[in-house]
Amino acid sequence: MLLNCSIMDNLPTALALCIVPFLLGWLAARAYYKVGWLRDQVAELSGRVSTLTEELTNTRMKLSACEADGEAKAEQIRKLRNDLMMCEGERNALREQAANTGGGGAGKKAAVAAAATVMFAGKKWKSDDLKIVEGIGPKIEELLHNAGIKTWKALSETSEDKLKEILDAAGPSYQIHDPGTWAKQAELADQGKWDELKKWQDELDAGKA
Repeated sequence: MLLNCSIMDNLPTALALCIVPFLLGWLAARAYYKVGWLRDQVAELSGRVSTLTEELTNTRMKLSACEADGEAKAEQIRKLRNDLMMCEGERNALREQAANTGGGGAGKKAAVAAAATVMFAGKKWKSDDLKIVEGIGPKIEELLHNAGIKTWKALSETSEDKLKEILDAAGPSYQIHDPGTWAKQAELADQGKWDELKKWQDELDAGKA
């Protein structure tokens, strides 16, 4: 009877000694498995980050190449436009020369008219001097001449869009100019309406209405 009581008293301790190591081993195995799983996840994420970084680098390189190619093409377009305007200017000059040569007396009259001068705003101007138009300086006048626009009449018949195209092709420093009133000013000059032109120019701001 005493023996049975002793066994019953020690049973919980014996069970505890058996169960605790089992639980500790199970927890250790589970923790080891969890750590291994987390390591695999970290490795997978690191691999994806490396792949995305490589793709981002390649995309940036392609973008830079496209931007450089776009700038080169824009510069090529600008040069082609300039060449086109030069060709148009030479063509118009040759046409004018041919007309003057074939016209005989008309050619002489054109030469005399070109050499004529007018007084405007207290200054002597050569006939068909495009700089008489407010907003046009020597460099812009040269651009217009290269485009075949050499007289007040020719300027008066040139559309605003065409003038903007000439300025845009010449580069950013010319794109700030507004040619909206140039044709009308040139028309007044061609018609000799000096008082009207002077009054209008006094109301303009660097050629802008």
